[in-house]
Amino acid sequence: MRRRASPSGRTPAGGRAAGRTGFRPAGSVAELLDGNDPRMAFHGIYDVAGEPSVHAYEALMRGPRGLPFEGPMLAFAFARSVDLLAELDLECVRCALASAPAGRRLFLNVHPTTLTDRGFETVSGLVAASGRAPAEVVFEVVEHGPDRESELLASLGGLRRAGFGIAVDDFGEGASNLRRLLRVRPDYLKLDRWFVNGADEDPDRRAVIRATARLGRDLGLRVVAEGVRSAALLDVVRTAGVELVQCFRYLPPGLVDPLAEGTAEGTCREALDPAAPDSPVLLGIDSFAERDLDALPFGVIQLSRDGTILQYNRYEEDLARRRASEVIGKNFFTEVAPCTDVRAFAGRFREGVARGELHVTFDYVFAFSPPKPVRVTLWYSGATRTGWVFVQG
Repeated sequence: MRRRASPSGRTPAGGRAAGRTGFRPAGSVAELLDGNDPRMAFHGIYDVAGEPSVHAYEALMRGPRGLPFEGPMLAFAFARSVDLLAELDLECVRCALASAPAGRRLFLNVHPTTLTDRGFETVSGLVAASGRAPAEVVFEVVEHGPDRESELLASLGGLRRAGFGIAVDDFGEGASNLRRLLRVRPDYLKLDRWFVNGADEDPDRRAVIRATARLGRDLGLRVVAEGVRSAALLDVVRTAGVELVQCFRYLPPGLVDPLAEGTAEGTCREALDPAAPDSPVLLGIDSFAERDLDALPFGVIQLSRDGTILQYNRYEEDLARRRASEVIGKNFFTEVAPCTDVRAFAGRFREGVARGELHVTFDYVFAFSPPKPVRVTLWYSGATRTGWVFVQG
């Protein structure tokens, strides 16, 4: 399981951090979202066993326009910090049911604490009120730890008995392990995109995809490969025996999906740019949980004042081809990326930390093979006395 190092005085993810300029406490979801409904997008899950077709849609929050919450990671990070996670989760379910295309199977993300705190009857009641049949809805459970697992399993059992489908997200990452897979007994298993990204060039990742496809067949569940972003990767997962895919800024040839977001990811990236002085990422980064960091469309590394790695998000794992568990606790400049231990990079970081003020963006080339040009933003948080490295490439 990925771990998070904690510097002295670090505010735990999901807790309240004092002194974050611009943070406005909220007492309700309506106040959190300034009276607006969450804006939903629908991400296709495609059947590529034969002629590509739409198998289902996954509902994803995009947030009201004009607020710092135009991406889900920001909204849920803030909701978690003011104890409104379950309320926002349920509001997203309600809005997704109201705006989803009719006649299509719908995947709905639900946080484990929503099920354990509110009970499965709450979410099943929202589906009933929408007029959708349980067989048309799959509840997708995001990663969870061992806390209150028996209560969660009881809620999932209630949903299954009511006729709903169950999916386990991010299989192979964090707490999504084999023991939990056998206890949950899902209908769908979503293979984490870390194993898919780069599989066209990595025989070990291809072996994991083949093994997961075989596991799915043996257990009678359907495997979904996440993060397919090219024809080469589509060919890899098809050859391995995976029939369902979720794509990233890519559509299988011959498939027409009117709900595909197209360039929405690029628009989201611009809105979240950490180089901007008023970036909403900088406003909330100190309270982001691991999964919020993983949802960002660029690399994120949190460092202690001396350069020790405290957090390392999934995008950075993909970019550097190194797992967080391999680098957390090591010095970024001297042990992990010694090519950065120069005045233009490490020097800027150390000088900014010493001043207690740092927000600078510059172009850099990482000494990968082949070399990788990137844009780097360095930022220092006075609230947690830690530095952040944002890598866009």
